[in-house]
Amino acid sequence: MRPLYVLLLASAALSASALAHVSPAPHFSAELPFHECDGLICIEVALDGAKPRTLLLDTGNINSGLTTEAANALGWKLEPIVQGGKTLPGMYRGGVHGVALGKARTDAKFLVLDRSAYGEHAPPADGAIAYTAFKDRILQIDYPHHVLRISDVITTPAKTDTGPAPGTLQLITFGEHGPPIVVGTPFTVDGKPVHAQIDTCYTGTLLVYDAAVDKLGLHKQGTPEFFGYTDGGVNMLATPAHSLGFGKRVIADKKPTLYFVGEGKEPVHQPDGLFEATVGNALFAHSVVTMDFHAMTLDVRPAG
Repeated sequence: MRPLYVLLLASAALSASALAHVSPAPHFSAELPFHECDGLICIEVALDGAKPRTLLLDTGNINSGLTTEAANALGWKLEPIVQGGKTLPGMYRGGVHGVALGKARTDAKFLVLDRSAYGEHAPPADGAIAYTAFKDRILQIDYPHHVLRISDVITTPAKTDTGPAPGTLQLITFGEHGPPIVVGTPFTVDGKPVHAQIDTCYTGTLLVYDAAVDKLGLHKQGTPEFFGYTDGGVNMLATPAHSLGFGKRVIADKKPTLYFVGEGKEPVHQPDGLFEATVGNALFAHSVVTMDFHAMTLDVRPAG
């Protein structure tokens, strides 16, 4: 389940790291405040040393993105994208550029798009920073305090003597031919474990895909709810669950909202049964999410 642009380009250049264990006290070299923009995470990012621009944090994408207007203002050289002998309108390769996230410095590969490529529901930012910008780093999202914490690049082998990690990350393709995206476990729906894509451009709680409904003992039903920033704008079915959690921790109880794939001319894209769900920002409203993109571990715990 991705914004429109990630579905137009597939990449097989990434592979899953071996499962490992994580230090209970990661060291962060940078902190960056964020603000909520229509349910998304907006941060101030300096590109190539220029004045900061508002970009989204997008853990569900392999390519960072920028609008054509912003790329032209920065003087970037844009390369048209050709697929099947045809040039894709309004889409360009923007190359690799320097990214400053507070005190953290990294490089990211950019896809550049006209705002029209997003359809009727363009996000409220000049672009987005993808999860690939955090390779071999630890990224922590402190939702209640609106802070991102970022480690330096980790070059030492992942530690294996600090006890079992709370959870794991894998890079799994979105569908048989899709790009690799971040999938975490063990999330739970009414106490039953699921593998779920972690997508900070999804503004809901937890979406269960069709192939997992029967396995989880659920009944697909609910009230239609529109999500403008998912797949160019889609309907999902909202219904109460008993609890949503991570491992033995309950993240949301007292009948939190759970989502199913809805109907419409532009349906939610589904991952061919390769994982069961997608989790988004609303699920983590009271949590701190720590993703270690070096050891490939995951933790979700209450803030404070």
